[in-house]
Amino acid sequence: MTKCYVLAVVLSVFLFILVPSSVLANPGPEVFWFDDIEGDVSEWSSVDFTAGAAPHFHLDYYMVYEGERSWWCGNFDYDADGGYGNSWDDRLSLPPININPVVVDNVSWGTIKAMYRDDAPENGPVRTRDPVFPVLTFAYRHDSEAGYDYTYVQAESSGVFVNLNRGYDGRQPWTDIGPYGFDLTHCDDPLNVRFRFLSDGAWSDEDGLYLSVGGGFAVDKIKVYDFSTGDILFYDDAEVGNISCVPGVPGAAGDFWHVIDRMCPALSDPHSWWCGDDADTSFVPPNLRNGLFSPPIDIYGVYACTVHFAMHLAIPTVDNDYVSFFGTANGSDYYGIAAYWGDFGSCDGWGGTAYNIGYDITQFQSPPYTVGHFLWVMNTTDNGCGPAGGGDAGVMLDDVWFTSGGWYADSGAGGDGNGPSMLPPKLLQAERYGRGR
Repeated sequence: MTKCYVLAVVLSVFLFILVPSSVLANPGPEVFWFDDIEGDVSEWSSVDFTAGAAPHFHLDYYMVYEGERSWWCGNFDYDADGGYGNSWDDRLSLPPININPVVVDNVSWGTIKAMYRDDAPENGPVRTRDPVFPVLTFAYRHDSEAGYDYTYVQAESSGVFVNLNRGYDGRQPWTDIGPYGFDLTHCDDPLNVRFRFLSDGAWSDEDGLYLSVGGGFAVDKIKVYDFSTGDILFYDDAEVGNISCVPGVPGAAGDFWHVIDRMCPALSDPHSWWCGDDADTSFVPPNLRNGLFSPPIDIYGVYACTVHFAMHLAIPTVDNDYVSFFGTANGSDYYGIAAYWGDFGSCDGWGGTAYNIGYDITQFQSPPYTVGHFLWVMNTTDNGCGPAGGGDAGVMLDDVWFTSGGWYADSGAGGDGNGPSMLPPKLLQAERYGRGR
């Protein structure tokens, strides 16, 4: 799922042109900070980004289908015409709908009696009734990055949620799917139905790389009815008196980043960072958005800063599990740089782009720079990541180092030969992350 970062390249070249060569000292690259994960790692920090997440589905007056309101998974946090952010996982759930006995609205007593067959035994304990054929219909619109950000219609079957559609993506104006909607006859009773919006780690209104209009997803006139009789089993049109759906997000998944001492995954044995559960090293738990922050490094006076690290991936390409990278040059505004998956299938595979070329954390911001951080986020889906083809599943990190492209002569940092210093851990409390890709 790697994408081109043309904007990043253009910005970095532009900033380089703006820097007068006469004010530079100690032209790089110069390694000024290195950690092989073999000593004190107290300046590192990790976080579970699923903890405390708030739902984005809500009732809104913006771009409604009809009436006054519709359900919308989006906001105005990023631009004036509405949109969505990176790494969203939102659900809009219908309440459980009982099929047997059937719950009906707006039908006569005669209709209810007609549902029971006359040929049932007179003295039988319970008369039989005709089967119910539940169908889900609704009106919807969406605007999300095609091929990456989807809205799924899901229903519970044999205790697990299954997709009823391939996933809505791209742009679609308001559309009523009509009476021939989604067949729910083979789903559990009671029916558990939901809409689920999923966005990946980059390209959204949040980072400005995909600009939607009113994204990601909106829905209205949600109805479940009996196709054979027309009886309405459930109805929510987002208007007063007809509101029953419940917005939600997954519960906290836990923080699984930790230092391991197994020999296989470490480049410089024995220690490396890994996001996973030691009880099963071939599997990373589901529904993770686990972030690992490097120590905060003082980069004042540098005119370019690149972060290198050794990385081993064991993330199978058959699912939407991935690791994403973010960087900041001011200690608070994190910009997305890349997102990867892949499976080396063995303990080999250290190196590559992250090791040899590295990632410029100053490419999205303008000097003077202050604090340099790097952030890795491990993302897994409902069924987790794994099993791995060989070694440990997920992503392993080792040997992290920062290089400069030179320092301003009057910076008081690299220009005097002392280089930058580590800053207090309180700077690890980032305001946000995930801008750009």
